[in-house]
Amino acid sequence: CPECGWRGVDVRSSVETLIGEVMKRFFEAEDYRLHAAGREDYDARMLGSGRPFVIELVRPKVRRVSLREVERTVNEEAGGAVEVSGLRYADWELVEILKSGATETRKVYRAVVEVEGEVTPSELSELKRALSGAIVEQRTPTRVLRRRADLLRKRRVYSVETRLLGPRSFEMIVECDGGLYIKELVSGDDGRTRPSVSSILGKKAFCRELDVLEVKTPHL
Repeated sequence: CPECGWRGVDVRSSVETLIGEVMKRFFEAEDYRLHAAGREDYDARMLGSGRPFVIELVRPKVRRVSLREVERTVNEEAGGAVEVSGLRYADWELVEILKSGATETRKVYRAVVEVEGEVTPSELSELKRALSGAIVEQRTPTRVLRRRADLLRKRRVYSVETRLLGPRSFEMIVECDGGLYIKELVSGDDGRTRPSVSSILGKKAFCRELDVLEVKTPHL
């Protein structure tokens, strides 16, 4: 559509376009592509020190610009939706590191979980014990099946911390392998993700909020 520039995404709000459109202008490039250390759902916030990324510029006419000025312009025009820092020139080796390091990446998430029925401190202690160190078997989530192959993935959860927020909600800090779908780790996705918060508690649960606190990418 005209609004998305025929890219299939909303140019007014995607991370790629908020950064890429500014860089395209500065470097007088024909186009751009984003290479990043993983991806998240549109409603997940990226907090902490951020996510490593490379913007590939297609046929730029200008080769060198002030990257500090690019940073300032991106941050100003994004209006707080996206912030970039520490920009530097990269080569293809860095792109390959981002791609090949995907299986070695760890992520730390903060999830606010709501439960159908009350949840107790003892149940949260059992949840922490059961999930910490667990290997999670996860089929491609139902919500993305229409655009991704139905595969079985195995990912490790390294640690879990919980904090009760109310009789039916709690905060969960999870460190896990990259590629683990956290919303389905919570809900269980009708048995497609095992174990899950729902299966351990024996109650329906869903992720109300999701933040990425840290992306641990090796070799960067």
